[in-house]
This record gives sequence, C-alpha cells and structure tokens, in this order.
Amino acid sequence: MHALTRTTITAIQHVVVWALQALLLSSVAGWFETITIGDFEDALVVILSISAINAFVMPRLLQLAIRVRPVLFPILSFGINAGVLLVTDLALPGWHIDGFLPAAVLAASLAALSTFLGSLISLSDDAAWRRFVLEPMRVRMQQEDQWTSTAPGFAFLEIDGLSEPVLREAIGKGYAPNMARWLEHGSHALIDWEPDLSSQTSSSQAGILLGSNDNIPAFRWYDRTARRVMVSNTVRDSATLERRHSSERGLLADDGASRGNMFSGDAPDSLFTLSRLRSGDTSPISRYGLFYANPYNIGRTVALFFADVVREYAAGIWQLLRNERPRVRRFGVYPFLRAATTSLLREFSTFTVAGDLMRGVPAIYTTYIAYDEVAHHSGVQRADALRVLRDIDRDVGRLQHAAAEAPRPYHFVLLSDHGQSQGATFRQRWGQSLTDVVADAVAVGTGARVRGAVTGDVEIDEGWQSVSALLTDLLSEDRRAGSVVQATLRRRIRDGEVRLGPRTPLPRLQSEIRDFSPPDHDDGKVLVLASGSLGLISMTGWTERRTLEQLESHFPTLVSTLINHDGIDWLLVKSEDRGSVVLGPNGAMLLEEGRVVGENPLARYGDNALEHLRRTDRFRDVPDILVHSAWIPDTGETPAFEELVGSHGGLGGYQTRPFLLYPRILRLGDSPIIGAEDMHGRLKRWVTPAPDGTGQETHAAD
Repeated sequence: MHALTRTTITAIQHVVVWALQALLLSSVAGWFETITIGDFEDALVVILSISAINAFVMPRLLQLAIRVRPVLFPILSFGINAGVLLVTDLALPGWHIDGFLPAAVLAASLAALSTFLGSLISLSDDAAWRRFVLEPMRVRMQQEDQWTSTAPGFAFLEIDGLSEPVLREAIGKGYAPNMARWLEHGSHALIDWEPDLSSQTSSSQAGILLGSNDNIPAFRWYDRTARRVMVSNTVRDSATLERRHSSERGLLADDGASRGNMFSGDAPDSLFTLSRLRSGDTSPISRYGLFYANPYNIGRTVALFFADVVREYAAGIWQLLRNERPRVRRFGVYPFLRAATTSLLREFSTFTVAGDLMRGVPAIYTTYIAYDEVAHHSGVQRADALRVLRDIDRDVGRLQHAAAEAPRPYHFVLLSDHGQSQGATFRQRWGQSLTDVVADAVAVGTGARVRGAVTGDVEIDEGWQSVSALLTDLLSEDRRAGSVVQATLRRRIRDGEVRLGPRTPLPRLQSEIRDFSPPDHDDGKVLVLASGSLGLISMTGWTERRTLEQLESHFPTLVSTLINHDGIDWLLVKSEDRGSVVLGPNGAMLLEEGRVVGENPLARYGDNALEHLRRTDRFRDVPDILVHSAWIPDTGETPAFEELVGSHGGLGGYQTRPFLLYPRILRLGDSPIIGAEDMHGRLKRWVTPAPDGTGQETHAAD
C-alpha cells in the first residue's frame, strides 16, 4: 500500500510539472515571434513528446555523445535537447519554433522550470542528475590519477547539527529512505555519542578531524594571551586553531580529501576548507571545473536556489499565520542565505565527493550544513528542517550510485558533530539578553553601565561564512570564475577574502581590547559572549583568570544576580580557597573534590557532566564566569543566549546526542563514545592501513 501510494504521488507530481511546463510554453509562444503554438493542449502534447523522447531515446544518444571531450558533453547534451524540440516541430502539428537558438533557450528554460518545480514539490531528478552530471564526471575522472585498490575507502558525510533522535524520527516519517534501507537490511548501525561541553562545530570538528580540541571553550571566546576575541568560523581564527591542534596525522592525513569543512583533518587535498583558505587550498579547482562549466549544473542550481527562497518565504509566512512558537525572524536576507546552504553548498559538496569517489580517494570528509542552518531558524523537528534531510538523503543515494563505479569499494559513514535543542530564546522568555542582565548587575555596584559588553552582536553565521569560503576559493584559484566574483562582489572583498553577511562590531571591539596598557589592570570592561546555551563572561583587563573573591570585590552583585536568575542553571567560577566550583541557586559542586554542598547543580545533566566541566576548567582560556542557561528536562527545551530557535553549545537535550551511522562490518568498540577526541580515535583506526596493507580493522557483521 505504501509503495502504491508513493507511486501515485510521484505520478501526480509529474503531471503537475508537465502541466506547468506546458503553461510556460504556451505563454512563451505569446511573448516571442520565433515560437508559435495553437493552445494549451498543443503545448501539453509537445511537453509529453519531449518527456517521452528524453526517457527512451536520449540515453542512447548520450551514450554516443559521451565520447567527446567531457567539458563539451553538457553543451552537446543541451544541443540534443534543442534538436528534440526542432524534431517535434516537424512531427507535431499546432506549433512551430523558428531556429536552433530559440530551441536551445527554450530547452534550457523548460529544464530549469522542471528543476524549480520539482524542488518545490520534492520530485526526484535522479535520472537527469546521473545523465548530465555523473556521466561526464566519470569520463573526466578517468583521465585523473586514480587509486585502484581492493581495500575499501571511506566517505565520511557529516550532517551538521543533526541529533540521533531527530534522525530516527525523520527515518520513521519517510524523510530518509536511503538511510532507512541501510538499517532495514542490517548493513549499518545507528547510535548516538556524547560531545564535549562545548557542543558546537569548531570543538567537535577539531576533535574529530585533528584529534585535539583542547582550549576551545565555545564557538567564540576571549583569548587572554592574544587579548582578542576568537571567532571559530572566521578564516583567520580557524587557521590559527588548525595550527594549534594539528599533529600532521589527522583523520585524512593518508591521501585524504577535505571538502567544505571547517578544518582539513591534515588532508593533503583540501577544497573550500575554511582553515586552509589563507594558505591556499591544495586541490586544483580546475578538477571540478565541470560544476560551473556544465550548463545543466548552472541551470539546475539556480533553479534549486530560487525554489528554496520561495519555500522559505512561504514557510515563514505560514509559521506566522499559524502563530507557531517558538520562532525567530526569518525574512529579510535570510531566505537567500538559507537557499545558498540548501542548494549551492549542498550541490557542490555532493558534486566534489562524487568526483573523489570516481578517483578512488582513500578517505573523504565533507560537511552538509543545510540542516543546521534551517533548524536554527525553523525548529529542530519541524517540517522545514526534515525536508532538508530528505534532500541530503537523496544526495547520499546519488553518492552510493557514484561509488558503484569507483575504482575501489567504499564504506559510507554518516555522522554529526552535535545535535540541537529547541526552545524560546533567553531574551524571549525573560525580556533581556545575558548582556543586559550582566550590565544591570554591574551597575548596581559600580554606578555605571558595562562598557564594551557584547553578546550576539559578534555572531558570524556559519552559513554566511561557508558561502564566503566557496567564493573566496573561486576568487583565488580560478581565473574565469574569479573574475566574475571580483566584478560582482568587489565591495565585499577584503585582503583577497570574500566577506558576506551582516557587518558586525567585532573589528571595533578587537581594537578597544588591544588598546589597554599595561596588560594587567582593571580597565572596567566586562566582555559577554554567547555560544548557544553557554555564556562566557571575561574581564578583559587581566591576563589571568579572576577568582570568585576578586569578582565579588569588583562587582558585588554580579555573581548573586546570575545565580538567582530563573533563566540560569549554574555558573563555573574559581575560588581562592576551594578551587573551581559550580554554583547553582540551591547548592554547589566542588569541582576538584567532586563534593556537593546542598543540591547538586549538575544533577540533571548526566553522568559525564562533572568530567566535561573539569576538562573545560583546565583550559587556558576558560572565562572568568562560565554561565549555562536553564534546561527544562520535561520539555527538552533550552533557552539560548543567541536569537535561535534551535541551538547548541552546552549541555542538556538533543544538542548532546549527535549520531553515528556506520557499517556493521567495522569494529567500533563496546564502550560509548564520549568526546570528539574519542570519536577521532575510533574513526582513525578504521582509515589507518593495517601493517599488511589490507586496510581497516573489521569484524564479521552481526
């Protein structure tokens, strides 16, 4: 019954697309003298004839066309489509097209409309993708040096921000049929794992890819030694973090490829990798020039982009009409950012990984950021976010198809770096940001507002930064594409780097912090930064961590105000007599002793919360006060200090339950995975060749 229902739905979707294509054709005929057609019925006959030819005749023609130079293949394929229109002109009464050029333009327009509508109604175009993308790529990659081997390679596909419970829900609702098939057939196992206290991309990816995430207390934090704010997803700071944490033996060190990640994993071949942009990526972008030289890819990606813009505006309006809460602002420029992550970046990730599979690269790692971006604004389990998972799952299926023609077998491993927890934001619930709360508390004791306090104002969205990274690589590595980027975005290029997104006060803040002299003194500045449910409060005038006693002498009501706020569960501070302590409204945890006084403020956060805090407390740049927002276990909600519906960065809820979907034949170990560095160790054992050269440690499938 389910298969019959799906078949019926697909048939209806095709009929809708054909009808709208016919409507476009009849409309175009009225606009241009080169095209004439009788009426809508004649247009529908033409569209159905073209569809039949594409389905039954075109594959055979393209098998002949594939013998030409791969870069010419897409052009020739569109020429064949234009020829099909001219043939139907001769064979069918009721319509006429005057010449090859109008036929080519019309063929491209109809293909773009088909993709646009297919995206809106979730109609698969797998056959066209294989025909126009995979086939020319296969021929192109046959000319490259290939790793031909019987040892399996690895395709690591990270779905940023997706938790294991949400993935299971998506599978149950039919949003991830390819992943569901793996589980049904027993080839793969699905588990959750536990990230570190800072459950966010820079900490998790540094741990997974580089094997170390020490001293990354949050997504953005104050570096006391450098006397500046570190922001993980800027080109400068991601490169700094990679230099600090790389052992040159990362996950991808053995001939691996990094595609669209924050860190390279020490891959000798990297492309659109944030930490490598300043030094220049090490993969020739010309290898993937087919992506933007292919008219089908260009038209398809543009169509997908605008379909997602329309989809986001419609979803935002529908959310307002239904008064769905919690919610945040989704209009303005955001729909275009969302479309870039769900179409442009997703398409390019799939394209480049497919090319790597065709070359037989031993280990490939890419990040799909689309779900994380949409869930931040739409909600973690809402239909908007789950539809993004359906598109990613479709790409997984396409990559499996590409792997079937690779010069070696492949293991597909899907994972996430963290999950997301949903909830109304801290500001929405209590009418103030964390900065406002701190400023009011400081004013009580000092008679002055906090100067230089900052929270979400320094946010640099991962989506903007990822799109900027893509354009920066085009700018620096490819002359033709770079000239287009240069001409279009010249006002957004600084020091050879494309910088998209809203302008922030971060440069001004950095200069203010650096201005003080001498380095150790009370400059009166309290810096407040947000990272999901974590808040970081630092006194910028000091190069050493301030103690609880020193804080209370400077700001007598600050700590007590934070402890007694309904939106805050606990604080981590350092006392002079008892060492570091976790303070809650009704008790405290002495970190070194593990002893509780009164009620345990970490009782609701799991068995490993104490060890997570002990590890973070040892970081050089742990803030003077580490604040955690209130987690509501009954609903799973966590109010973020940022203006995001779905958030991550601390403890509590789905943010601490990322997933790992891996082949059962691979030996994972019996103990749970705790921390990103632990995850690195498990994955590294898989990709490291055995002494006999046979490859990875495996066991018989259960």
